Amino acid sequence: MSPAVAPVRRLKYFVSRLASFNLSRPWGFAKQIAEEQGKWAPGVLADMMIWAAFHDTAYIDFYEADFALLTKKERKTFMTALVQHHLADTLNDPVDVLILENKISFHKRFAEYARREWLDLENSTLADFQGFAQRHPVIIAKTPVGREGKGVFRYDMAEVADAEAFRAELISKGQTLLEEPIVQHPYLAEYCAGTVNTTRVATFFDGEKVHILMGAQKFGRGSVSDQFTWGGFFTMLDENGRSFGPGHTGKHVSKYETHPESGKSIVDFQVPMWDEVVAFLDRAARELPTVPYVGWDIAVGPDGPILVEGNWTPGLYETRVSATGIRTGSRARHKPVLDAAASASSRR
Repeated sequence: MSPAVAPVRRLKYFVSRLASFNLSRPWGFAKQIAEEQGKWAPGVLADMMIWAAFHDTAYIDFYEADFALLTKKERKTFMTALVQHHLADTLNDPVDVLILENKISFHKRFAEYARREWLDLENSTLADFQGFAQRHPVIIAKTPVGREGKGVFRYDMAEVADAEAFRAELISKGQTLLEEPIVQHPYLAEYCAGTVNTTRVATFFDGEKVHILMGAQKFGRGSVSDQFTWGGFFTMLDENGRSFGPGHTGKHVSKYETHPESGKSIVDFQVPMWDEVVAFLDRAARELPTVPYVGWDIAVGPDGPILVEGNWTPGLYETRVSATGIRTGSRARHKPVLDAAASASSRR
């Protein structure tokens, strides 16, 4: 069993999953894995159930990390969603995480790092909205609370005939946060100019030092967001901000050695201004010490990093051996936060 998750939490998780157990879900994953990897579906199902029950591995984690292709020792080098959620729940203050969860609260607290104009439609006037639209002919509208890019929209104000009616429509849809569009670094624009290609970096602040636990570069396909729900994909990054394998979606069979549209190399990608990104995160991660374990989305602009948002559950990004050939996950880099969570759990 993994020592990362406390026995009581594991038991609660197991009981909750048992109560809601539906064989069709794991069987669906087992059949998909068997078809994609030439395995025997019943054997995959049994393997998956064992790892769900005793090794903190959800069915989707088993599939996305290609566990069916890995040895037991190799699997244990990977992070899983349950372990990640345990770390976040153990270490992050349940009230202060709302500062990150709500994008309006985030902008108020991290204005120095977000570095772009924004407007709260519900706490501003029509004149404020019209002025914002004049300064920014293209606007980004967001639902203040949302994940995976599902609440992000882009509007060309030249297509809006009635500003008052459009403002009311945005409010009715819950798209009450407006942002100035981010201008990304020319190097990133070469990959996909139509989408801001962001870098996800997970950090842990131990009270003295900010540890970088994981890095992943996301690439868009021209939509408003680079998330998977908009057709995006990612590649894992080493400690120097360089890709260490082809990109993939993590959601199905995929492999991107080059960007499908631009043809730019994914395997040779290097985050521009990486040293500045690290220094930037070292400062930002200290701003909310009660939420020490965070996954940050960074956009690199022409003159430096821009903080897009912070996620108090950092999001699970791992390599896939079927796409990259890499058989080792990021768990070793998470040792500082794993140790901190174990220590916190032992004191309770």
